[in-house]
This record gives sequence, C-alpha cells and structure tokens, in this order.
Amino acid sequence: MDIITALHTGSLLVVCAPHAACEQAATLAAGLALRGALTVLDGGNRFRPYLVAQLLRQSTVQVDAAARRLFVRRAFTCYQVLALLEDTPALRQPYLVLDLLATFYDDHVHEREARRLLESCLWQVNRLRQFAPVVVTLAPPLVPERAFLIEMVCAHAERVLFQELPAPQASQPALFII
Repeated sequence: MDIITALHTGSLLVVCAPHAACEQAATLAAGLALRGALTVLDGGNRFRPYLVAQLLRQSTVQVDAAARRLFVRRAFTCYQVLALLEDTPALRQPYLVLDLLATFYDDHVHEREARRLLESCLWQVNRLRQFAPVVVTLAPPLVPERAFLIEMVCAHAERVLFQELPAPQASQPALFII
C-alpha cells in the first residue's frame, strides 16, 4: 500500500510494527519531505536523519531544500510527549509521530497515569488531524499489561496497519564443516 497517497486531512494512520517501523518511517518521511513540509514528533528516539538524507539523495539533487522542509522535535518521557503535542501548532502539513508509546511503557509510570496522559495525547493528535494527516508508529509493548495503550491509540485511527516479525526458520547447524 502506498501510504502517501492514502493520506488526507482528517486521517489518522497507525502503524504497529517491531522497532516502531523505524526504516519504513524514514522512507515515509523522505517521501513526504519531497512533497512539502513535514513535522516529525519523535517519542522513542526513532528518527534516523542520516537514513532520511540518504533516501532524499536517491530521489532528488535538491536535498537541502527537502531537508529544510523537515521539522523534527523529540520527547524523552511520556510527560514530554504530551507537552510536545500540546505545543505543536496545527498546520496544514502532515505529522509523523514516531513511537508514540515508547515512554508510556516505562514501568515507573503507573498504568492509570499512562492512561490519563495518553488520553490527553490522543486529544492533541485529534486536534492536529483536523488540519492535516497524521501517521503514528507504535512498537509492541514489552509486557502484556501495557497492551491497552495500543488499543487506545488504534481506537482513534481511521486505518491500522500491523507488521509482525517473520517467523524464524528452523535449521540444523552442521556438526562438521567440510
């Protein structure tokens, strides 16, 4: 599926994948930066600027112009994620929220507090999507007790894509190398 063409104002696309679809998000960021301005809100330290620059170089000779259209902001706690979303102006340009739940999985944050903060974050995401498309990437929780967070985000999405790790292939190692 071509995610870029599926995006429209008011849409919320959630991608749940191992490592929060880090490489796919870089490809999406480069593709969107080629088309116009893009705000990247990084909640899990997943943004890979060198990969995005490399992808831009493969698509255009005007790498500097495309890179200047990328606005990247980071948060390192779930409280900072909420503050980041609250401080983000609602513009008519796409938003890419990377690994939204990474800091919400912290076991030092009580489940009730994580739920409260995420509800506020989702309110902010809905505010942003009134003006532009929003793509949110998520990584699966490390413990099943935090799976409710993914369900909360997905309940707000227009479309949800799940990507799972391929099952490892069983193989018998050679006993002797000849």
